Amino acid sequence: MRESKKNKNLIIIIIILVAALLATTSYIIYDSLFKNEEVTEEKENQGRDDNQEEVKTRTLTATEQEALLAQIEDYTTTLAGAYPIDDQHPLTNQQALSFALIKLESLGTDFLESELDSVLEKYFGINHPYSHENIECFLGDGPLYIYNSAKREYAFQDIHGHGGYGMYPVEIYYLDGTTDEKNYTVQVNILYANYCGGTCGPTTNYYTTPEDSVNDTNPILGPYEYTHTITNSQYDSIKSYLPVTTFTFEKDMDGNYGLKSVTL
Repeated sequence: MRESKKNKNLIIIIIILVAALLATTSYIIYDSLFKNEEVTEEKENQGRDDNQEEVKTRTLTATEQEALLAQIEDYTTTLAGAYPIDDQHPLTNQQALSFALIKLESLGTDFLESELDSVLEKYFGINHPYSHENIECFLGDGPLYIYNSAKREYAFQDIHGHGGYGMYPVEIYYLDGTTDEKNYTVQVNILYANYCGGTCGPTTNYYTTPEDSVNDTNPILGPYEYTHTITNSQYDSIKSYLPVTTFTFEKDMDGNYGLKSVTL
């Protein structure tokens, strides 16, 4: 009888020990697994909060507006016919080199690779995707400049019996601009004057698209008898009908605002 009671007590003790062991094991598993997951999740959430702080945007300063509007005018007078510019409509290497050549203002003379690079870096950033090669004539009659990689220079080919590049005279109106200190977005209205094909005539009409400027169709202002500069009241009367053009830039470590896209 006493032996039976001892056995029962032993069984109870064993059951208690097993239960205690299971409870301890469960706690260890919870502590090492679930609590670690909670800590990890908390850190991830904290990281997301930190990132949200980093990407906080602000409006552009007057100095930034001035610098970016000047660049937008430079792009547009030469490249408006290539708009939009994005992943589906990238700027070609030849378009970028021709743009840089125009801004270099060395048409008709030889120049160094480094001189062209300085223009590409200013307008497209130090990590721009464009490379050096012959610059083809815009009329398709052979190279305008031949690139010598050994000498790192461009040699003008004086065999083209025609004028230089055309341009789009424009009036640009700032609408809005924001930045997160690296990426910049600027929205503008653009009015195109009469296209200059080598030589420029009087500005008698203004258009909403570069195509209309080239074809002299659908003016939104004009025609005027003489060269005309748009007044503030004239712009105010038509601005609700004008398309918004959005430019995006990325600022690099050298302070360049590299163009990334132009959306119409």
